[in-house]
Amino acid sequence: MAELKRGRTKTRTNMEVTRTLDRGLRILEVIADEASLSLSEISRRLDLTPATTSRLLETLRSRDYVHQDEQTGLYDIGPRAFQVGSAFTQRLRLHQVAEPVLIRLAETLGDTVSLAVREKNEVIFVDQREGRGMIRMASRLGVRAPLHCTAAGKVMTAWLWESALQEAFGEEPFQSFTPRTITARSALLADLDRVRRIGYALDLEEYEQQICCLAAPVRGRDGHVVGAVSGSRVASRFPLGDPSSIAETIVAAAEDLSRRLGWAASAQAPVRRLADNDQHTVEIFDD
Repeated sequence: MAELKRGRTKTRTNMEVTRTLDRGLRILEVIADEASLSLSEISRRLDLTPATTSRLLETLRSRDYVHQDEQTGLYDIGPRAFQVGSAFTQRLRLHQVAEPVLIRLAETLGDTVSLAVREKNEVIFVDQREGRGMIRMASRLGVRAPLHCTAAGKVMTAWLWESALQEAFGEEPFQSFTPRTITARSALLADLDRVRRIGYALDLEEYEQQICCLAAPVRGRDGHVVGAVSGSRVASRFPLGDPSSIAETIVAAAEDLSRRLGWAASAQAPVRRLADNDQHTVEIFDD
């Protein structure tokens, strides 16, 4: 007798759910191939009953995966389907376009530089280049990290709406990783306000002790932040009093990458030096 394969036993419910999902995906594929289709046409092409097709379309429409014209009743691909589909091409293109920018930035700074994207409430480091310096950072490629205590996380959330920030960071107190991690919402919001004013974010030993990072936003064609370029240094080599010299180089690289992605800012604000009321960011280094 043939050996039975181990695994979850298929139930009628599981099979029905899987079949429903498959039918919904097939509807999206049909509409993507040819826009402005009627319910009856979709039903005919997929060999489904009009009632089943209608239920599936209503679910997809309620979640903005399909759009129904109010006057004609015809169905097209919705904005959510476009958003999900474009995320793949956007990230693939981001990674491809970023390579020469990161290589040049690492050579210029002599430090480890990284490219990061945001996935819900985490940072994912998708590329990393080593500088020519004697000190090398541990590889972060593929590593996930929190938003609230990384320079990349801060710079990718600083321009979010307040409601989106609540979802991204969750409830306070935020998890502490070092004695310098920001754990209070009020302090984090003040830090994000500073990011918007000076154009870059700092992580001053907030996620890893003895490691400082500076990150700048990467923007897509529509101006939304789609990633971050960051540079890392050991704390003893980081210019605590005025990091603007490093910031200018990293911001310039992030803006170069943004332009390559199709972003065309009408006016780019220069990198600001830390003002007096910003200095509490670096004063946490004083023991």
